[in-house]
Amino acid sequence: MLWEPRDSGPRSDVRPDGSLPDVPVVDGQPIDVPTPDVPDFDAADVPTDRPLDTRVPRCGDTVIDPGESCDDGNNRDGDGCSGMCRFEARCGDNRRDPGEVCDDGNNRSGDGCRSDCLSDETCGNTIVDTARGEVCDRTPGCAMDCRSIVTCGNSRMDPGETCDDGNTTRWDGCAPDCQIEQGLVMDAFFFDSVSSTRGCDFSGDGRPDNAFGAALGDSLGIINTAINNGISNGNVLLQFTFAGLDDRLGVNDPDVRVGFTTGADGDMDRLNNRDPGNPQRINRAALNMMGLPQANFQSAITMNRISGGPEDIELNLPTPVMGMMFSFRVRRSRINGTLMNNGSRITAIDSGVLCGAVPLRDLAAVPNFFELILSGGRPGMTRSTLLEAMIGGYRVTIPFVGISLNVGPSRADIDLDGDGLEQIIGTPGNATTPPQITACIDGNGTRIMGRTCVADPRIQDAFSATFRFNGVWFRPVGVGG
Repeated sequence: MLWEPRDSGPRSDVRPDGSLPDVPVVDGQPIDVPTPDVPDFDAADVPTDRPLDTRVPRCGDTVIDPGESCDDGNNRDGDGCSGMCRFEARCGDNRRDPGEVCDDGNNRSGDGCRSDCLSDETCGNTIVDTARGEVCDRTPGCAMDCRSIVTCGNSRMDPGETCDDGNTTRWDGCAPDCQIEQGLVMDAFFFDSVSSTRGCDFSGDGRPDNAFGAALGDSLGIINTAINNGISNGNVLLQFTFAGLDDRLGVNDPDVRVGFTTGADGDMDRLNNRDPGNPQRINRAALNMMGLPQANFQSAITMNRISGGPEDIELNLPTPVMGMMFSFRVRRSRINGTLMNNGSRITAIDSGVLCGAVPLRDLAAVPNFFELILSGGRPGMTRSTLLEAMIGGYRVTIPFVGISLNVGPSRADIDLDGDGLEQIIGTPGNATTPPQITACIDGNGTRIMGRTCVADPRIQDAFSATFRFNGVWFRPVGVGG
């Protein structure tokens, strides 16, 4: 039984033949459709009952069905989504397409191919690849290895420098290029509710996709409460750090890198970590061997609006069960938001959106924490995974508080490996019977039986996801955690 998790409201731009106007397919391109008075998230806004999908699946109906990678509402080649509903070219497909400098099969910088496939990250290519430790590249005063500037670190403010503390150490407030280090910490972060106005467009139909939000249903409220409680008490620090920032006010900068890191408290006061200018350390686990962020969004700023990606990142967030975290990757993720300044530096980011694809196998490794809630948080009481709850569906009422949880049933909507969307088959669960995955059908039609079929390397799909956030500036004071 298939359920349609996407916004299926009427379209005013449908052609007489039932097709949609051409929309260039940019895999995961963030879109933010302006609408009046978009409400903030509220659990009551999340639909608990979605209409049964009774369509006859076909390429060209704007819905990504099993066997398809995209569906832009037509059956023409040459627009990014082929007439057979397969992506024609994208960064991260392990093929060097026209316009790409490289393509190593992922969207991660620092590994010899930048996340947007536009730099081979070699010193001397005139591109400052901060993910490889470069602070300059064939510019005046640049060292042969591109990792230092001759005049930086002499304790003297030379032309072009905004600081010089006598060293080239990172994360002490003055970067190795003698520019003031700037960073933002998120003071609010949550799964977005199902919306037609924010997120990434993976299907190519001109509308953002958020199958993850749809699958979580009315459990979003308690999940978001847990995440933001963790932020409020200082246990969760999600940071953006800027590198290669030429415009320190964040108004216009065509080439800037935004590192995604986690943080640690910097002054023994966890409760001030949401205050502007508070001191924070960069979590050592978020850095590579060179002390650089493992994840970097290649970004641009135009009229205070920042947009970056694609980039593969990892989130580690609290669950509603005390002390339990859940980790998952967000593949091909993109960010956008509005930067604010006080005339001397960036001070905040508002209306932030993070969107991307959450792999099935990551969710299959997360215990179904809704079962733990039902059992009062007793360890060892989970008989299913979070993915099984999302796929098969999970309907329970938590005793004593009377909260009803309705998770799924839903299906993944992102084809990560390019063989067409796969099917995951599951059975529903309730207070006495756990949800369960019974089989997977690969994009080429191969059936793989059993609960662990998602771990098969042929199964590579994901849920589209959208997160919203705001952030304030913090002062880097070293590495910790």
